[in-house]
Amino acid sequence: MSGFRVADEVHTQPPLRRQQPRRSWTDGRLAALLGWLWRLAIGGLFCFNYLASVAVVGWLYRWMQARVLYGWWKQSRFRDQGSFREFCESLIVAGPSPRPRWFWRERIAATLAQPGTPGRRLWRKLTIPWHSLWLNFKIGVQGLFCTYLATGLGCLIMFMSWEFGWLNSFNKGYEQAFFGPLTGFLGILLIILAMFHVPMAQAHQAATGEARSFFHFRFIWALVRARPTAYFGLAVLTTVLSLIFEGLRVAVLGDDFPANAAASDEEGFLYLQQYFLGCSLGLFVALLLLRGLTARIYRNAVLTVLSDGAIGREELHPLLAAGLDRLELMPVPRATSVGLGQVVRVTTRWSYRRLAYTLIFLTWFAFLSRFYAGYFLVASGPIGFLNHPLVQIPCFNYMP
Repeated sequence: MSGFRVADEVHTQPPLRRQQPRRSWTDGRLAALLGWLWRLAIGGLFCFNYLASVAVVGWLYRWMQARVLYGWWKQSRFRDQGSFREFCESLIVAGPSPRPRWFWRERIAATLAQPGTPGRRLWRKLTIPWHSLWLNFKIGVQGLFCTYLATGLGCLIMFMSWEFGWLNSFNKGYEQAFFGPLTGFLGILLIILAMFHVPMAQAHQAATGEARSFFHFRFIWALVRARPTAYFGLAVLTTVLSLIFEGLRVAVLGDDFPANAAASDEEGFLYLQQYFLGCSLGLFVALLLLRGLTARIYRNAVLTVLSDGAIGREELHPLLAAGLDRLELMPVPRATSVGLGQVVRVTTRWSYRRLAYTLIFLTWFAFLSRFYAGYFLVASGPIGFLNHPLVQIPCFNYMP
């Protein structure tokens, strides 16, 4: 995964490029609107196919990386010296793009201007039409691999519990009746514990551009502890959105659903395709909302743990340290006070965190419970247990 890096040294501040004549406000807004409409259309279309959804994961990771840097840029003095795009272009070619592309290579002119052998230059030209697609897919594979290492076992146990429960009910194995519910609760518990880590770990992996950053457990847990209220809000929003999409999945059961009242199977099948494609577009919009909020929580938490001294500069990822130094935002740790006031603050903070962790646990439990309730109404095979679109593969296609 690419990451933003400064051009020469960490503490060097190269001047921004000479500003080109600015377009009018209307032209800029119109171009941004058309760009986002294109990205939304492709994102919604890709969310309709499981293979293409892998590229959606990578695109969202690249977008989160840009959102993290954008939030820090807005707090720096550089926001008064040009746009965020101009700031990104003052970095090297590997800097993030404010709006990542789906297909074409980023910063084509700067890439082609780089020195290299004739064969290398020819390869760069040949990859222009599809370089971003390959990058999105590669980053998506890395992101999903790490996410499933954390959540996959729990999903698999939940699926085994479901299958055993139905088989046992049909075969009347009363002595083994407890096995299905117990393993189901074990799978739920494993996923809930993973979800304390996964959202912030995904943001950390996206911001640093390295898959192994997903497993920086101490650093990520420090971020969660720094923003328990915001983390609880993220869990609530994820659960609410999951309820909406679960309702959209279950809606196909209703007698009034147009596909069920179609004149022919072909007509019903076509309507069902259009229905799930529309849901896929809504899923992509929901993911933008969730990943944008996650990036916001992450960038604020990083500054908090550095200010509080919970994480030292030497423990900070070099890419994050370079970005904060470039923006002159590296926090200075506050001096730790002593006395009764500090004891009261620490005690109160821990009591509040315990309450927040309990609420987060219950929220993720509700996230998984709505799934069980929906599956009792409409079962869509093993894919429903092995994939939660708002967390894992962002695909909403339940075609029978």
